[in-house]
Amino acid sequence: MNHTRKTSYHHFFRTLILLGFSSYIVVLSKSDSLQLYIAPRMMIYVQIASVVLYIIACFQGFLALRAYWGKPVDCECNPPVPRSILRTILAYGLLILPLLIGFLLPDTALNSTMVAAKGMNLSPAPTNMTTPRAQSYNLPSFPKPATSSQTMQADQAQAVPTVQTNSEIEQLFQSPDEWNEDFAKMGIILYQKDRILVQPDIYMEILSTIDLFQDNFIGKEIELTGFVYREEDKMRADQIVVGRFAVSCCSADASPYGVMVEFPTALNYPQDMWVKVTGTIQHGHYNGNDIFKIKAAKIEKIEAPSSPYVYPNFEPLTVLKSLNP
Repeated sequence: MNHTRKTSYHHFFRTLILLGFSSYIVVLSKSDSLQLYIAPRMMIYVQIASVVLYIIACFQGFLALRAYWGKPVDCECNPPVPRSILRTILAYGLLILPLLIGFLLPDTALNSTMVAAKGMNLSPAPTNMTTPRAQSYNLPSFPKPATSSQTMQADQAQAVPTVQTNSEIEQLFQSPDEWNEDFAKMGIILYQKDRILVQPDIYMEILSTIDLFQDNFIGKEIELTGFVYREEDKMRADQIVVGRFAVSCCSADASPYGVMVEFPTALNYPQDMWVKVTGTIQHGHYNGNDIFKIKAAKIEKIEAPSSPYVYPNFEPLTVLKSLNP
């Protein structure tokens, strides 16, 4: 009788733990916080898992009642009951501890603390290019007449090339291999826009395109949003990085990507503040690497978006055409 009563307690603890995890997933889904931990395409599987956990919890509860009533519950479908108190505490503690942390701590997006640990990536272009960018493109020059604003800013003296025919534009965006053909096609579309809007839906794809063909976009106006990050010992007072976390599956694989931004009052924007930056694309150099940067004309504080992360898009051309008809 004592053995069956002890068994019922174990099944009861398992029931509570399973119900806890199932409830936690439901709470995250109801509060729209699940997206802080996993990519949207994975949410449906996690939500289905919460239903499965609930069903298993009900089964464990049934076994707990049978054991409490003194009825046999031994079967091969359950793990053996720990024989020592220490093993019991360790086994259940490994499950209860993360559950308590999840319920008790606030749900927050990844921030500059994680960036400091992982490092900010300022060159989002794919690494499968067969030749260095500087030697891959022998780009023709099509100077644009200087405007009054350009004459006022020396760093914008090198203007965006302009061409008259589609064939000349296509010549600017020759892909070195088949892996970068979509980026070349995106470059053609972005090149013809008066202002490049870095949309969250294709955030990484747009930045990768600019990075691959950055010589074509020098002087081009750009607008993007992100959180502020600063390396105090390495960046100048007029420099910040505006970036976002790119997530493939879950927050564990998140990688921070951003763009160097230069603005006279950059120090006024603290770490993790969300901002919208408007400026022009320029050549940059940081930590021994050639990058593109934004010479900001305006930086505005904004509210953090409900979905702070960006995700890989497998049809960036389709999205770009729909967002920029």
